[in-house]
Amino acid sequence: MPRVPLPIVVVVLGLGGALAAQAQTYATYHCRDGSEVSAVSFAGERRIHLQLDGRALTLPQRVAIRGARYAGSGVSFWIIKGTATLRRGGRSTACTPG
Repeated sequence: MPRVPLPIVVVVLGLGGALAAQAQTYATYHCRDGSEVSAVSFAGERRIHLQLDGRALTLPQRVAIRGARYAGSGVSFWIIKGTATLRRGGRSTACTPG
């Protein structure tokens, strides 16, 4: 079995981690109603993973004329140009990243 010098292995492993980091988007949104939403999406997936009120949710992507809209389990999360709208329990609130 051929031996690979350690610096080459470290560089290759380091690049693999960098590529994995580029494959996901993470943001925390602060909403007007006081809610905080952590959102993660992965390249190639048609869903978003949310942390909302201590609860983990995975919402499938829905059809939207603009932006990216995700809905399921009585919750809708719609991202348009970096800002979002959270809808649950029949109420909507505006959310900003940060």
